[in-house]
Amino acid sequence: MQRWNFRYNQLLEKQGVINYPLRVGTVWHDAQEQFYATKGARVSVATLQFLDTDIPSQVDIEEMKYWNAVLPMMMEAYSIYYKADPIKWTIHAIEREMDIKYRGIRLRGKIDIIGTDKNGNWIWDHKTTSRLNLDVVAGWDFRFQFMFYLWLLSKEEPMKMKGFVINATKKTELRVKKLESLPEFGVRVREDMIINPNKYFFRYQYIITKGQLEYFEKNVVDPKLDILEYIMAHPNDQLAWSLMHNKNTDECQKWGGKPCPYIELCQHGESHRFLYREKDEKHAELENEAA
Repeated sequence: MQRWNFRYNQLLEKQGVINYPLRVGTVWHDAQEQFYATKGARVSVATLQFLDTDIPSQVDIEEMKYWNAVLPMMMEAYSIYYKADPIKWTIHAIEREMDIKYRGIRLRGKIDIIGTDKNGNWIWDHKTTSRLNLDVVAGWDFRFQFMFYLWLLSKEEPMKMKGFVINATKKTELRVKKLESLPEFGVRVREDMIINPNKYFFRYQYIITKGQLEYFEKNVVDPKLDILEYIMAHPNDQLAWSLMHNKNTDECQKWGGKPCPYIELCQHGESHRFLYREKDEKHAELENEAA
């Protein structure tokens, strides 16, 4: 709740921090959208660029060059491996936005793909990941996002859904060799992905069982909205303040990853607010083309 409060309520983002996983994922989603919208006929991978508010270091500049060389090659390999998708799948919607009112509260989301194969109707979620192992895959089965999107869609769409599809692509572990140019490295990444697709591509269908969406509504959505309603009805109440600032300390530092961007604000309070700036948009991935 604390991170939600900082990110979506107070609209804070840490100055000078360039979120490459988000930006790379945004470009990847855009390329995926083109691939399925044109049935594989045309994909132009966008070039990553710095924003006016960015303060890039030399490391940031080099990382941007890296991704601009690698992402187009990743998409070429993806297009080859999944070239039969336009035949196997009937695509009903791409980047489907959902916007409902439930219990008087506006709830929104965006689904990457709604499609049908021989087994039924599914929602898709494109993922890029640095790790692809059993621990990562097992965690996906319980992701709130996927069940929430299925539940949202059930409020808008009479189409019976079979479940959700994880469409994951692993980022390469190859490293640039000495004297190897980035274009040459990109070609080597593409070749490795084509030769060893099982290292990079993972797709799995998670089936929802009868009554699972009703259970999700009763035991997950409603309790969360109960808390939100209490906070909105009692903004100056001590309990509301405690709920708003409740910290999930398991998320402060992920194994092998970077710390939460709001960790200084949590640790030191308002004295470190100068490290953050207030965004103009509440949910850029919904207002713009990012996902």
